[in-house]
Amino acid sequence: MRCSSNLIFVSFVGLLLRKEALAQFLEPQCGLSGVDDKVFGGVNATHGAFPWMAYLYFNENDFLCGGSLIHKRFVLTAAHCIRHTEYLSVRLGEHYTASRAESSTVYNVTLAIRNRLYRKAEHVHDIGLLRLNREVVFNAYIRPVCIITNPRRVPHVNTYTATGWGSTENSRISAVLQMVQLTDIDPNTCYDNMKLRLGPGQICAASPTGDTCSGDSGGPLVQNVNVDGTWRYVQFGIVSYGMQRCMGPGVYVRVHYYLDWILDKIQFALTYRG
Repeated sequence: MRCSSNLIFVSFVGLLLRKEALAQFLEPQCGLSGVDDKVFGGVNATHGAFPWMAYLYFNENDFLCGGSLIHKRFVLTAAHCIRHTEYLSVRLGEHYTASRAESSTVYNVTLAIRNRLYRKAEHVHDIGLLRLNREVVFNAYIRPVCIITNPRRVPHVNTYTATGWGSTENSRISAVLQMVQLTDIDPNTCYDNMKLRLGPGQICAASPTGDTCSGDSGGPLVQNVNVDGTWRYVQFGIVSYGMQRCMGPGVYVRVHYYLDWILDKIQFALTYRG
């Protein structure tokens, strides 16, 4: 009987620890790639490897930006991707640009929120949030990336994977989703190249083989990290701006610097009827 009581106690403690671990995420079932095998100068991504990628467009198929699914009703993107004169839509589960993948689903944007401190000329506070018209049904090709809601639990990383449909060496827009590996570099390098000082909410990063480019804006910088024994993709950055020729360092929004803003705007948008 004592053995059974101990077993029940251990199971109960394990359940509590699991609930506590999942509670630190915006979406509990986040950051899990849809496939097993795991940008300018980048390489083609495997279809389903980054199931949080969002394809932002207006009109019928005028590609605008990338984004990331972070919640069953919300996509995170760059503020400069939100233009009030356009009616935005989002495709999730997308891989191609010329035609829709069978795995993709279309959602309309019913509310677009830009950070009120965003300044186009200075490229600061370049973060925005899109509310979708209905809840997203998760599957192998459509899943959220992790946003860790406790700043003290955010791991330190200095390398990232960036994904997007931006310009390639041969085309204005990539035919398939691209990926490139980036590494943190000295912020002074970004200043030397672009003459804009970086703030605490920005990351300076680069790759020796490529760079993010026009069209990659709004897309995520992610890294696969071990969170309480489970490997998950966590979003650390958002593609913001870079060199005109797309060769050299780029500047990215530091997502966890804006965690309070993200949580506050999601809470507001879930109750706002507009």
